[in-house]
Amino acid sequence: MAKMSRGMWAVFFMLLSCMLMPIVTADNSPSQPEINTRWLPDQFGENVNSYRITFADDKSYQVDLMVTHERQGVSLDVETFQSWDLIDNVRILDLQLNTSLEWSDEISITVSITNYDGQELVEPLVTTRNFEVGTWNQPMDDHEIMLQTTWMLDQSYTNEEGEQGFYLDFAGQGWQERTGDIVNSWELGEGNISFLESTGNDSTNLSLVLNSIWKNETIESGILNAQIFEAIGSGQLLSITNEDNVTTTILVDVVNAELNRSLINDIVSERLKIDANGELNISSDEGEDSSTNIDGEIGIFYLETWDENGVRKLYDQRFEAIAQMVIIDDGSRLDIDIETLSSAEQWIDGVRTYQVEELVGSGTFGFAESDNESSIMINGTIYDFHTLTEQGITITDDIHIDGDITGDVQGTFGVVRGIELTGSQANATGTEFPVNVIHEESWFNLTGVNGGNFFDGAGIGATHNQTWDYQVIYSDWDNRTVRFVWEETGADSSSGEEYPERSPIQKEAEAPEVDEALGNLTVSRETGLMPIPMITGDELRLAGQEGLFLTVTAGPNTNDPRDGHNFHVVSWTGQYNGEETGTAYGSIIDEGPLKGLISSVTRVLEIPFGEDGNIANFTESQLLTRVLSPAVVTAEENSAPIISDLYLFEGLVISEGGSVATLVADVSDIDWNLEQVTVDLSPIGAGVVAMNDRGLDGDTTIGDDKYTTRIIVPGLEVGNISLTVSAVDSFDVTTVFSKEISVVNQAPRLTSVEILPNQGPRGTTMAVNLVAYDGHGIASVDIDLRDYGGELVPMNYSGQVWSAMMVIPNGMSPGTQSLKVITIDDLGKVGLTTTWLNGERDLESQYGPHFIPDDEKIPIEIFVENSAPEIIASGVVKYTRPDSATTEIFEIEITDQDGISNARVNLGVFLPIDQQNPWVQMNDNGINGDRVPNDGIFTVQISLRTSTPIGTHEILVQAIDNFDVATPVIPISVTVEEESGLVPSLDSEQLSASVLVGILIGFTLVAGIAVFVLMRRGKDKDYVNDRFGFE
Repeated sequence: MAKMSRGMWAVFFMLLSCMLMPIVTADNSPSQPEINTRWLPDQFGENVNSYRITFADDKSYQVDLMVTHERQGVSLDVETFQSWDLIDNVRILDLQLNTSLEWSDEISITVSITNYDGQELVEPLVTTRNFEVGTWNQPMDDHEIMLQTTWMLDQSYTNEEGEQGFYLDFAGQGWQERTGDIVNSWELGEGNISFLESTGNDSTNLSLVLNSIWKNETIESGILNAQIFEAIGSGQLLSITNEDNVTTTILVDVVNAELNRSLINDIVSERLKIDANGELNISSDEGEDSSTNIDGEIGIFYLETWDENGVRKLYDQRFEAIAQMVIIDDGSRLDIDIETLSSAEQWIDGVRTYQVEELVGSGTFGFAESDNESSIMINGTIYDFHTLTEQGITITDDIHIDGDITGDVQGTFGVVRGIELTGSQANATGTEFPVNVIHEESWFNLTGVNGGNFFDGAGIGATHNQTWDYQVIYSDWDNRTVRFVWEETGADSSSGEEYPERSPIQKEAEAPEVDEALGNLTVSRETGLMPIPMITGDELRLAGQEGLFLTVTAGPNTNDPRDGHNFHVVSWTGQYNGEETGTAYGSIIDEGPLKGLISSVTRVLEIPFGEDGNIANFTESQLLTRVLSPAVVTAEENSAPIISDLYLFEGLVISEGGSVATLVADVSDIDWNLEQVTVDLSPIGAGVVAMNDRGLDGDTTIGDDKYTTRIIVPGLEVGNISLTVSAVDSFDVTTVFSKEISVVNQAPRLTSVEILPNQGPRGTTMAVNLVAYDGHGIASVDIDLRDYGGELVPMNYSGQVWSAMMVIPNGMSPGTQSLKVITIDDLGKVGLTTTWLNGERDLESQYGPHFIPDDEKIPIEIFVENSAPEIIASGVVKYTRPDSATTEIFEIEITDQDGISNARVNLGVFLPIDQQNPWVQMNDNGINGDRVPNDGIFTVQISLRTSTPIGTHEILVQAIDNFDVATPVIPISVTVEEESGLVPSLDSEQLSASVLVGILIGFTLVAGIAVFVLMRRGKDKDYVNDRFGFE
């Protein structure tokens, strides 16, 4: 037993020794080192091709290195510079290669440990790392993926001028596809943009909702060679300017805004288009009893620019508005109806190809003076105020003013101005220039003076002044008057001519330049070379984007789940250290064909701009949502695509090319390997068409599993028609789905309409001839007058023309009126239209042989003539001047079959002293002296005073019907009887004839200047500020 026990123990110790021997050997053996990139900048700021080999401990090592570097299949001559060090108690070996890095290079580094801790190894420990040189976030293999992106740019700051800001945000989907050396990426989404600019008391605020933001990039062999950014939206623009106590407010609704920025072959192109309409207000308050107010409607507010490499290639702006102006100044009032206010200018390649500015207006004005119970009133009418320049040449410069003086002094005055002829005229130095001869004629006639000391005490008589302004035709020049001739008759008659010095001053129109403003930032993503795959411990600087350098450090490995699939990724962090600062972090795929593709990333950037060191903040998040190719499942794991629906987004499509509809198929594939979705459109006259979920051809959202295409029914098919959709995945598994869509019959279209005569009063007989077309044939055509109290007028068909005679019904209102035409085709489709199409069928049209272009729709209209109201005067009206002030009733009959909208009266000397506006509303409502309401007798209360002059005076009456047809101003003679005493003179300021005429012209010019501040600020009329060129 003892011998046996000793034998067993001997065996046990032998076995134990055998077990312990390899463990000891393992403890004395080195571990695998890590081989990491260190593509960091040297002292000159250039990335170097260097690597760090990190060993497991601080022991001594001897190694053999083998480094290969291939470029396009050719091995490069490699020299390696080695540097040993001890960092954080870990032995490291830094390698720097003499070769540079280029996209698609292949590098292999092999480290063989031959000696460890002073002992030679029996078998060298060999570690090898192989990788390709790729571009950041661009896998080397062909692939197609989808992404989700959100980003925000906030460029807000405050300076001495006030708050400034630019804000832009985006949320959308994208996809990226690589085929060979070419990588294409697209992003489609929506967002918001706002712009605030302040300059002292002025501010401009633009806010847009961008319902479509589109971005496309093309990278070839790692180099970005094309980028397109496009945004479309709508919103609001508010502009407020304050200058010399005048506040101008423009509030417009931007119905369409388009921004396109492209980078193609190193050419940066930017296009901007804004189309808007809205409101205009100009107001000022100069103090007590003085104000200016302009309220208008902006019909067209259009701006389009195109800049290429910092040079403006196109500038096109158009502005059209109408407005009402009221100027009140210390008892004076000017009312102008601005019928046309327009400005347009187009520049192409620095050459002005189109320019027009026009102002058309008319109105009235008046003012009064009174003192010591004596009064005088001046009332005038601006019949015409018209200025027009085209192509920088003054075409029209017209003014026509007439007025009356009533009260203690009676008379008339007027001003007529216009271009008399165009020719040549020498200036003061004898140089000839093309000029407009602007003839201005003014007159001032006093017909009665009952007392007072008005107009410098001038008595009954007349003055007549004429001037001829020889003005250079070019509106952009300064000091445009080269010769001035005048002739004055009257008490202070004179005549003569002058040649102003320094006239003219030639000045060319300045071409618009590119504005360096808020929002003019180029925000790019980091790019540069990276090892594929990237592994934990790698360090590299992405320096491919100028001014945007990101130093990346690879962290630990992890799994990133996506919709039931796991991606093996390496996490990373980064620090921006170029002109822009900030941080970034995310994860990148390190296994499989997608290695080198970012799975997720968040960027936070601070971007400097401007001379004052301001900062814009940019934040972006991007997430890989699905992989379309290569397949992430095997054939055994694959599931068939699912088609759940097929429908028209609009609900229907119109036959005969009547509409373009969006066909949508709901198709899903849990394996993300859907390759193609097609629809067979042969039942509606087309073939097999591919559908997409890429934001193209009607698709509004990328990656929402709604495959889309645009369809047209060019033929005569109508009703519910079945279409078939097929979906095929990467394993050729096919799913088929059929469903009906609704194709609606198109009503007949009118292609020509003739009405003779096309205007007349109610009861006029008109001949109507029209041509209609429908692919199914036309059964009947009728004119529908029932809305106007008329009948349904059937039309007769003869010789391809439908004809009828119609009578304008009594219920049709005056003015332009539309006619309704009812058409019925041979299938019973009923159409109702008020327009006809000025187009012809084209058998080769993409919309089919039955399609008639509807680009130009011409309204079917007639003009119903209307007459102004009738003012029935009952003869001379007489009043007796009382011993004390009293109120009397003035009545007059006014009739119109369309009803009276407004009746007014200019009371002249009968106006109450405390009332400034000489025009007073009359009424037929049974109050304020009116005896019977709605009897056609209009009434107003007048003031009789002891100072009312004896004799015959005029009260001016004007009426307008319910369709805005007005009578001329009708004078009604009113006699005041009973002679009174002497009229006391005035102690107020004296008015001279020349001062009066100057005031009138000044009123009109103020109107023009106030309005045109919007169009050409700083371009005042020469004949206002510096007629003779002395300044």
